[in-house]
Amino acid sequence: MQLNKFFIKKMLKVWESADRHSLAQQSLPEGIAEIADIPYISDGNSGHLLDVYYPENTNGKLPVIINLHGGGFVYGNKELNKLYCYHIAQRGFIVFNLNYRLAYNDTKVPGQIQDVAAAVNWIGDNLSTYPADKNEIFLSGESAGGSLAVMTELISGSERLQKLFGVPELNVDIKAAGINCGMMNLEDPMIGFRLLRSVCLEIGYQEQEYYQNLIFDNIPEMKDLPPVFLTTSEEDPLRHMTLNFEKTLKKNGVEYKLKYFKKKRGTRLGHVFSVFHPDYMEGKEMIDEMLDFFRTRQ
Repeated sequence: MQLNKFFIKKMLKVWESADRHSLAQQSLPEGIAEIADIPYISDGNSGHLLDVYYPENTNGKLPVIINLHGGGFVYGNKELNKLYCYHIAQRGFIVFNLNYRLAYNDTKVPGQIQDVAAAVNWIGDNLSTYPADKNEIFLSGESAGGSLAVMTELISGSERLQKLFGVPELNVDIKAAGINCGMMNLEDPMIGFRLLRSVCLEIGYQEQEYYQNLIFDNIPEMKDLPPVFLTTSEEDPLRHMTLNFEKTLKKNGVEYKLKYFKKKRGTRLGHVFSVFHPDYMEGKEMIDEMLDFFRTRQ
């Protein structure tokens, strides 16, 4: 376990360096109102903060997207997704961009699920404060955030899962979710993910009842999952997880759409490329198709 934490710590430093470089090159679009660092749990933990973004001078109510950042359950924060969320807000949505506690040093995956549920219920309780339509609520998440988004969709309709993960009934109706390069399989044989699994789950997790209910193929409530928009790319090292998750959706009769980007000369379409490069032609295409998928569920 200590050796795994050592390698994870090294990996986090590489990610942090790359992300600092990417963030330094970003320029936020104008015309977006931002309310930052709102606590959805008032305990002083930075993992329990969210931001809200929507177009300035908005009249009327906007459809809602609740966004979950990625980072392998052990890394990341809402700042990494700000540019992506601004581009979504530009297209006529109000976006709630969440932090949640990280599994590396603050909680484990079940605690992250509890955080997201608490944030969703805070949003439901406070929607009237914002230009938000309570009847048009969607989730989006990339990488590990995609996995958390699907778990939240499942929990929203299941008393069994609510009890198992220790979360209250959710007070909003989630219409659909967008999963961007999702990290969708905790049992994937990739070496890096084996290290992650030993850090983001408690010792003896294999014997815990909740663990089998983190494996989507094992969850009977999958047949009731709301619609899902999936996207990945030929250059995404986790693309096989999205493609295998597509098979799970098919098996359970879940409505979905898959957007798969082929390798393109001169453009790097790697893991979650649309989050860091929503101004790429392909990033714009991915966002537009996801939002169109959501709009047909309004």
